[in-house]
Amino acid sequence: MAQLWLYLTQVTVLSLIWSARCSHAFGATGPPDEDDLAFFIPQVPQPTSSHLEAILTRATALRDTAKSSPAVGSAVSEALAAAMSTVPPISLVRGLRALKDIPSDIQVHLPDAVELLAAIRGLGVAPPCLERPGAPRGPPGRFQYMIAANLMNCEAIMPYWTLEVLRLSLLLQGNHRMLHTYFHNITNIEMARWEGSAVHISVYESGSTDNTAVLLKIAEALWQAAGLKTHVIVNGQMQRGFLLNPFSGKYSKQHKVEYAAALRNIALEPLYSSPSGTYDYVLFLNDVFFCAPDFLRLGHYGADIACGLDFEVYIGDQKARMQGTSHQPHQPAGRQRRRLFGLRTNSYARSHYAHLEEHNETEVFDILPGRANWHSAVKRMTKVHADEATRQAEADARVQEARVKPRYEFYDTWVSKDLGGNPFMKEDPLARDTRTIDLLHRGLPVPVKCCWNGGALINASLLYAGVRFRTGLVEEGECDISECSLLCEDYRRLGSRRVLVDPTVRVGYVPWAKDFHLRLPGGVGPKIPWSHVERSGALERLAILWSDTKFCMSTQCVPMRKDSDLPDIHNFRVIDLQNVNFTSMYLERHGNPSPPPPMPQSCNLIMGPYGDTSDGFAFDDLAYSSWGKTPITKIFYRASATLSESLVFALRLSYGNTATTQHGGDLGEAGEFELQYGEHITGAIIQYDETTVFAISFETNKKRTLTIGALRNGVGQARANPCPASSEHVGKYRLIAIAGTADIRVRSITMVWA
Repeated sequence: MAQLWLYLTQVTVLSLIWSARCSHAFGATGPPDEDDLAFFIPQVPQPTSSHLEAILTRATALRDTAKSSPAVGSAVSEALAAAMSTVPPISLVRGLRALKDIPSDIQVHLPDAVELLAAIRGLGVAPPCLERPGAPRGPPGRFQYMIAANLMNCEAIMPYWTLEVLRLSLLLQGNHRMLHTYFHNITNIEMARWEGSAVHISVYESGSTDNTAVLLKIAEALWQAAGLKTHVIVNGQMQRGFLLNPFSGKYSKQHKVEYAAALRNIALEPLYSSPSGTYDYVLFLNDVFFCAPDFLRLGHYGADIACGLDFEVYIGDQKARMQGTSHQPHQPAGRQRRRLFGLRTNSYARSHYAHLEEHNETEVFDILPGRANWHSAVKRMTKVHADEATRQAEADARVQEARVKPRYEFYDTWVSKDLGGNPFMKEDPLARDTRTIDLLHRGLPVPVKCCWNGGALINASLLYAGVRFRTGLVEEGECDISECSLLCEDYRRLGSRRVLVDPTVRVGYVPWAKDFHLRLPGGVGPKIPWSHVERSGALERLAILWSDTKFCMSTQCVPMRKDSDLPDIHNFRVIDLQNVNFTSMYLERHGNPSPPPPMPQSCNLIMGPYGDTSDGFAFDDLAYSSWGKTPITKIFYRASATLSESLVFALRLSYGNTATTQHGGDLGEAGEFELQYGEHITGAIIQYDETTVFAISFETNKKRTLTIGALRNGVGQARANPCPASSEHVGKYRLIAIAGTADIRVRSITMVWA
């Protein structure tokens, strides 16, 4: 018994010690819950709508100030560049030294610029980029760049992405303050070589159901305040459509590649509509985390298409996911995050982020002119550095204690093809061609047949010659592959065959840890500075391999599965791009399009479906309406009607004195509209996505608007009137019935007019 008592006592003591250790490391919530697949991500609170609105107001005000006169615009632009020079990963002391000798007209705008950048940075998380990235000191030439992107439902990445696009634009344009920050002792002669370059940002956003739209408006105002040319479309109307099979009567989604190609082309519309030669390069970015200075390398190879590598993060065998920005920190209740001035961060942050100890409050203010006027600006950016270091330290601690560690895995295996035309693998080596394995292992640039990998720098000359993102000419025998793969094949057929991957340029779909810059799975060597690339002979080796393979036109085709959005990896085949010149076929049709078909004599009177036709039970009210003879008299509905969340849960229309069965469930608040005698519905607006219907707004001939749910920004929207583009038909048709699918809520809806 004594031994048993001693054993139980030891177990109890050890348990208490372990509990205390867990409580200290993780707080009251205990060890990180690895089921959420986000325990390794630095965590920030969820922004409120009023908070976002306040930041948008601040950004808009700064942009309006910049537009008041050219002189003020130049001062605001320089103030933002100076403020950007203090944003992590640039250490605060190094950044603040770049602010010395700023003219007084720029100093006036610096506090507002710092506050805006700090507010945006605080909305999201940021990966740890390298302060000294080893980028080339000089520009590849005086070029005109277009940074293009398609965005949808990416609010978690938008705050960081917005600022990093600004940083990249300033670097590409050769902003003197940004160059001084990144390149030690850069001379005026070196900086003069950057002059003449310019950046145009083109972003198309559509279908977002989160805060992406408002964050993009903030980004647009910020970029314009910085003097950048922008073409930003928010809440675009392009949605993935549905097609009706006339034989089976079933609906199917629009071909994935066709939709993706259309989105990419609409983002490049400013280039397509500009005179030939206006832009030299397109940098097409996905919604990824990236480090801006890394992308300076891609322009120095003289490539037609240049890419980095994109990686996903896995926890065990599950892909890590990042939903929104609402990850709550694992920390004891009541413990305040240490985000104070100077050295007042926690001990873990001080030991792992030495740059926070490079300065104290007195040293910071001694660097700056007009210290009394700069106190709030400097304190604000110091807080950003301390906050970010503390969040990263807490995330690092959770990773250290986790049972299963995050690991990286290469993502874009469908598009990427090595020098022999073989798809990239996820195992070592990623690129299997024996001529390039050693280069990849050493982290040196690798010539390939095709790449995209989350972002690509593309020579724009062939885009002016008619090349577009497109779908394969499947009926003529072309492989059904991605729009990015087809772009590579079109470029290769037209003689632009210099394609490469630089393993030092890395992007991720969730924030990474510091080891992301080291050796990665798949045989990817650690990041190396540009000076090492120049000394290694890699550039000469690259030119030789390009020359040796310029007539090699074989590649593997990995088509999409039939009726699926996924590639059929077991149905690949080797093809020769010279056998059939599908590029010429496309260009001939694109340059000499068939005449449009004649306009129909009557309008399409069945509009839809809008939503998800694959879920729920089908309903059709046409019989209740006696094919239009019995008018709609009443609309009963159930819906949630808040600006943050709107759903249509149920519909029940009355035709004459007969009510239909209820289409949908019993959730939401009930409501009813009764049509007056002689009143009928003449128009409809539907907000929806690929899974459900969010809101419906009917218009009547009595000038009434009947809204079910709440119309809001950031969601897909369609005007469901017959002949919506024809003014001569407005108000001449009436809604006679609805159809669709529903379960616990309305999944899709179709409008029938007469």
